[in-house]
Amino acid sequence: MERSLAFVLAIGFCLAGALGGLAATGVVGLPDAGLEENAWGEVEEERIEVITGVWIDNPNPGVELDDLAVEYELAMNDVALATGSADDVAVPAGNSTTEFGTDLEYDRLPSWWASHVRNDETSALEVDLTAHATVGPLSGSPTHTHEDEVETDLESMIEETLAEQEGEHSLSPADSGAGAIEPTVEIRDTDAEWGAVSEERTELHFTYEIHNPNAHPLPTPAMTGEMEFNERPVAEWEAHEVELLRGTYDTNIPSGESREITFVVELDNDEVVEWFATHVDDDEFTEAELRAQLAMHVDGETVTIPDDEDAISCEYGVWTDIFVDQRSEIVREHCEFVPWASPDDETFAVLGATVDPIEPNGTIGDKTGDTDESGEDPIAVES
Repeated sequence: MERSLAFVLAIGFCLAGALGGLAATGVVGLPDAGLEENAWGEVEEERIEVITGVWIDNPNPGVELDDLAVEYELAMNDVALATGSADDVAVPAGNSTTEFGTDLEYDRLPSWWASHVRNDETSALEVDLTAHATVGPLSGSPTHTHEDEVETDLESMIEETLAEQEGEHSLSPADSGAGAIEPTVEIRDTDAEWGAVSEERTELHFTYEIHNPNAHPLPTPAMTGEMEFNERPVAEWEAHEVELLRGTYDTNIPSGESREITFVVELDNDEVVEWFATHVDDDEFTEAELRAQLAMHVDGETVTIPDDEDAISCEYGVWTDIFVDQRSEIVREHCEFVPWASPDDETFAVLGATVDPIEPNGTIGDKTGDTDESGEDPIAVES
């Protein structure tokens, strides 16, 4: 028992001596470090820099360290976008800050964009910062994690643009050969949503519920348009490039019936990444422009929605708050009709999106909707 007590006392005296020696040199503990802020740095071709500010707390009065090592990792939706490190960081006593730059891994941005769209335009931002420090016999690697959420609502912005086409449209007369007719088209509802997404491409689905109040059939319309972000095209679609999600172009809309038609448009993710660089370079601001037109081929004549071969064009301001301290929002600036190039006769012929000449009984064409085995139109909407 006496030997054990003596051993414990000896250990205690050694520890006290060691601590006393550290205290005599001014060392009282290990430095701590964490994320102060992130900011965007230089933006060049295929290069986006992230500036990382780090706070450091050195609790050792009068002791300046010159060999602190810092490691940094940034990920969104678990897609690693940046890793960096700094060695031999000089740290004065007390509280201080330092910063270093890290380039985003540009080739991983398409993967992040795909994850952002799949996750309803939401990204979980995570920044891990680790400091490696050694002070005398003490060493350690304190780690701090910063988490945030980044949200956008581009889908609603696109949806709002399509909604500008809703309503009843009396279109310019089409010369049928037996007298001019003035087709009326009623767009009862519109919708936009993301479709399939990969690392290379992102689908957009534009849906229209179209009602035919005429005494004659209407053809399935063709769709053209484009999206520009900061004057950079992220999507352009010609009528012959746009597929239908269901049904075919050679299906007419019968008199008195409604049909839900979904157009499938593709974005090239590389174009999205190039836009993202301009967005970052302008303090996370984008001037977005969307243009869309529907066109029908009625007995050899092209009629459009909007009328007179125009397109609906809407402009929006888009702000995000990934690293910029501002409100994330989308603000519509204005919508207007602008001149637009409608599809030509050859395009309609290739699509088969036409109605035949007026029949002797006064109706146009004889095509009706696609039917399944039961004889019912699979894409018709109840009127």
